Amino acid sequence: MIIFVFFIFLFVFIILKNSNTKINFDFSKFMIVILIIIGIPYIIGIAGSKLMSNNDANAVADGFTIEGYEVILDVGIDNKVEVTENIDINFYESGHHGIYKFTPLWLEYTGKDNKTIKRKSNIVNYVAVNDNYTVDTVNYKKRIKIGDPYSFVDGRHLYTIKYTYDMGKDPFNGFDEFIFHAFGDFWGTQIKNPKIVVNLPKDLDGNIVNVYTDKYRKMNVNSLVNTVVEKNKVTITSKSNLLLNKSLTVDIELPENYFVGGSFNYGWISFIISMITIGITGIVFFIWSRYGKNYEKRVPTVEFYAPDNLNSAEIGYIYNKRQPNKKLTISLIVSLASKGYLKINEIKEGSKSKIEITNLLVKPKEVNENELKIPVRMITVKKLKDIDDKLSQSETTMMVHMFKRDNTTVLSNNIELFLNVKDRLVNDGYIEVIRDNGESIKKEVEKKQRKFDELYMDYYKKQQEYEKKKASLPEIKGMESAIYHRLFESKDVIILSEHKSFYHSFSEVANDLSNRFKKKVIDEVSSKKRNITIILSIISLYLSLFSFFVIEDLDPTLSILYYVSFACFAVDIFFVIVMGRRTDYGEVIYARVLGFRNFLLTAEKEKLESLVLENPHYFYDILPYTYVLNISKKWIEKFENIPMPEFDMGDFKYIDGDSSFSSIYDNVYFPVTTSSSRSSSGCSSCGGGCSSCGGGCSSCGGGGSW
Repeated sequence: MIIFVFFIFLFVFIILKNSNTKINFDFSKFMIVILIIIGIPYIIGIAGSKLMSNNDANAVADGFTIEGYEVILDVGIDNKVEVTENIDINFYESGHHGIYKFTPLWLEYTGKDNKTIKRKSNIVNYVAVNDNYTVDTVNYKKRIKIGDPYSFVDGRHLYTIKYTYDMGKDPFNGFDEFIFHAFGDFWGTQIKNPKIVVNLPKDLDGNIVNVYTDKYRKMNVNSLVNTVVEKNKVTITSKSNLLLNKSLTVDIELPENYFVGGSFNYGWISFIISMITIGITGIVFFIWSRYGKNYEKRVPTVEFYAPDNLNSAEIGYIYNKRQPNKKLTISLIVSLASKGYLKINEIKEGSKSKIEITNLLVKPKEVNENELKIPVRMITVKKLKDIDDKLSQSETTMMVHMFKRDNTTVLSNNIELFLNVKDRLVNDGYIEVIRDNGESIKKEVEKKQRKFDELYMDYYKKQQEYEKKKASLPEIKGMESAIYHRLFESKDVIILSEHKSFYHSFSEVANDLSNRFKKKVIDEVSSKKRNITIILSIISLYLSLFSFFVIEDLDPTLSILYYVSFACFAVDIFFVIVMGRRTDYGEVIYARVLGFRNFLLTAEKEKLESLVLENPHYFYDILPYTYVLNISKKWIEKFENIPMPEFDMGDFKYIDGDSSFSSIYDNVYFPVTTSSSRSSSGCSSCGGGCSSCGGGCSSCGGGGSW
């Protein structure tokens, strides 16, 4: 079961690793999700139920003892056994309706050749004599439940159960053997006075009769029982020192062809499912051979710089598209540092450290035009005499406007209209101007204008410096530009572990790479066919699990087909993994990336010195690429004895290779999610609690009370 669960989760892992961060509706992916959501709980549930049904052999019987148990076996020439079981139960506690008993359909048998086989029998005509009863099937065990739910039974009660146990065609080669597991492994109490009577179709002539307390011929108890053979009848009773609390196996060695004929008790569903899983593997192989085989490999070419001027995230995606998006994003931060856009510093705080990133290309803040905002002019006017006919129309209108409510007013609007009539009204004694802030406003405006001119000149100077510095730096675009603006969206100095929105850039980088490169680099048809193979493989797995745990009707001589089915699923997984292929361009660019990586790994000192001579910044230009190509440490070691100009990327120790990059990687803020899991245990009620699922660990049947 653990292996099956491992396969399932391996499959889920493959799907997730090959899916895009950006979610687009795709019917095949939708089907994959549906199959996983529905199938896993169902298959694990039924498998777990089956396994749980055999794990409680140590439970104690509920309020009863077995005072006697007689099993009469009338064996037919065709291996059909008419079984009669007389069970003498003593209910020493009240409140019981009766008993239930399980009889397995599948059992293991070990012949005299010490080979253990699994064998399926059919049970028909399962009845209880003189008692009410019901019959059903639980986990491949026939269950008979005897008693009346509306009445109780106390004290001693004799139950008689009859059924036909068709053991089917004789499975042994070179000999015949009658093996029967009587009583059942689980009752939870001692079976007192056990007795087995076997009536065979032919007389026994010197045949060996053995009695075991297990199914594997290991625990022989011939010395603890009395065995009497009379012609074709074998009677087995226990001696006083046999304390029996589990099954007794009667084993009678018989000559070849003792049994004639017999039923074929197996089905064909599991066989058909096995053929289907094999067929699915054939289909998956065909899809891979048609759509999954790689195009012709290109020979890696020597590349001194990143091919096609691709950035580090793009190179990392082409080299291994399964790299974490977080790692690709970190490489872009390092790339921005190597290009002089930012500085990375490590701030120690005790045993811990924080990564501080400083913007080195700070755009000057534009001058706020609100700095020139002119204050409102306020004029306080007092009325000295009333309006008369000496005033003009405009003067009269102004007087009415100013003194509607009071003889004193403060003007803050219509100032120009007032100034037009002010002198006449003042000179003729109609009004008096008590206060006017016009002169102070004029001085303030002149002061603000001078300040604004100074600020603007400073801004202009800084803007020129900014443009000059920007022009001196390598151009950044696309993802690099997006990461730069994401880092400094609110401040020019940030602590990476406290930047609460930066982690969004992981999905942004992934989506950008997928949108721009997936169709160019990854064969789209192959990717779609991969989804089909995933669906087929999941179906194959579920069919195999369903066949093995639910149907289980395969002839044991063909049981290898179960393992073939699971092996087919493993083969399907292999083809799913190797299904995706690159486009022709993808093969070309991948070869160039490999050539670039190989050069960085194998470049001789003389060649590196010449490249540094041509481009003194060569080491720093290449550094972020080495991180995504997993060779940063070796790259740094190559420059230990090569003189290079000093370049300040910050005080983080990039010379430590991957470990220094990992410190940046580990400092990225990511929202913490907590999850709690709840586990619960329960039981499948088979008529009497968890211990009543019948059979114990060895699955030989048994029973209990209800």
